[in-house]
Amino acid sequence: MSKANRSKFKLDTDLISLRALVAVVEEGGFSAAAKRVHRSQSAISLQIAKLEERLNTKLLERTSRSVSLTPAGETFISYARRILELADEAILAVTSPEETTLLRVGFAEYLVPQHLHHLLARFRRAHPSCDLSLVLGSGVSLHEAMDRGELDIVFAGPEAENGQVLWEEPLVWSGAINLADDPDAPIELIMMHPPCSYRQIAFNALTKSAKPFKTTIEANSVQAVQSAIRAGLGVSVLPLSAVEADMPLLKSNDLPDLPNTAVLSYVNADLSHPYAQRFIDFLLECIRDNIESPLQLKVLNGEKVAANS
Repeated sequence: MSKANRSKFKLDTDLISLRALVAVVEEGGFSAAAKRVHRSQSAISLQIAKLEERLNTKLLERTSRSVSLTPAGETFISYARRILELADEAILAVTSPEETTLLRVGFAEYLVPQHLHHLLARFRRAHPSCDLSLVLGSGVSLHEAMDRGELDIVFAGPEAENGQVLWEEPLVWSGAINLADDPDAPIELIMMHPPCSYRQIAFNALTKSAKPFKTTIEANSVQAVQSAIRAGLGVSVLPLSAVEADMPLLKSNDLPDLPNTAVLSYVNADLSHPYAQRFIDFLLECIRDNIESPLQLKVLNGEKVAANS
């Protein structure tokens, strides 16, 4: 079809091009987007170039270091997401089983988004044929449960292979110490029982900076760690989103810097579940949609937003 015969009001493209555009925007570049949609980087570039040609509109501003949306791109991306969501719902409507199906979800305690149970209820209302089972625990124990075939999806940190990165946020020190009184006094740590990746990160950071430390409290839950911090019993390493309004953050010059952490989704490769990817996409989209709320996560993809007040 020639350009002369093509209606300017017709979106003459395919879903792959829309997915490529959304992936480039959400991943922040063509290389990461290519991995996400399982296409080569050159194929992604070509698909978006053809999409811009069909629309006769520039959607992306490209530099050697970054990719950003043009004003037209900002408008178009919201429609692209809605089109993709509707397409996915259409597939789900005709492929999901009629009988009730149980989706077993495991979530690492440290990384649970606020109001997770509210999000689970929303998903359940949208998909009445999908029952949900939620298990909280350590990332290691959840991966072991999935290996035994007891979980369909695990949301945890980067402690295993073949995970899909959903969002990132910094690790921080939270608690109360007074190094001015005795700079040589050991840092009193509040830690989860091993195995815990944040425990090892804290130990490695303090050892590397030659700061003495000792573990004074070993907790069996995130809530116990948070309670001990509030009581002034020591300091701990937490994702920023787990630091609540009444928990102090320590200044970076008091203790060594910490790396970022990430939330990844892991799907049981031996069990093909009709709702697994739909649930992952739903959770990520809900968090992105509500990121500006002060009651939601403080960090998404490394960008700080308003903290709890």
